[in-house]
Amino acid sequence: MLYIIATPIGNLKDVTLRALEVLEEVDVLLCEDTRNTGLLLQNLKVVNKPRLESFYDEVEMQKIPKVVEMLKEGLDVGLVSDAGTPLISDPGWLLVKKCQELGIGYTSVPGVSAVIDALVLSGLPAARFCFLGFMPKKEGDVRRVLTKYKDFDGTKIIYESPLRAEKTVSIIKEVFVDVEIRIVREMTKKFEEVSSTVLDNRGEVTIVFN
Repeated sequence: MLYIIATPIGNLKDVTLRALEVLEEVDVLLCEDTRNTGLLLQNLKVVNKPRLESFYDEVEMQKIPKVVEMLKEGLDVGLVSDAGTPLISDPGWLLVKKCQELGIGYTSVPGVSAVIDALVLSGLPAARFCFLGFMPKKEGDVRRVLTKYKDFDGTKIIYESPLRAEKTVSIIKEVFVDVEIRIVREMTKKFEEVSSTVLDNRGEVTIVFN
């Protein structure tokens, strides 16, 4: 069985009881960074010692056959990202698709998602929203992506590097009329912050706007 396991985005107390239970049982744990995941298991006081297997965007395709063989052998395999819910702007969907094609069992162990948390914290309408993921690096490409969603009647959410956040916010203001923007950072941590302006370059930010 493949388990898609959500992990905390900051505060370790946000881990679910079910996630802890599964982490104590899996034989193999696929992770973006084995060092980060090893530290996470240590901090969560997980006694189990699953084999940690690197599994990030650049190697996902080449690793899938190996993972499929593990699953066919009857091993329980977990998939985690560095933080939050796997597949959401993180690797894993190609593996899930392959499991569907081959009839291999898989399930999600849901929990924290930065997208949802930022939406809730933003104070903007949450009944209808769309997630645009990470923005491209080039300004022209950012403008083109945003323009495609200009007529979407709902709140938009994007991830952005702190170094590009201020410029991206200025582009959002150019593309959208009378837009309300919230910059959310350090979610679930001590210095959690929701602001309408980019204050500094601290930490990856989530931008919510409507």
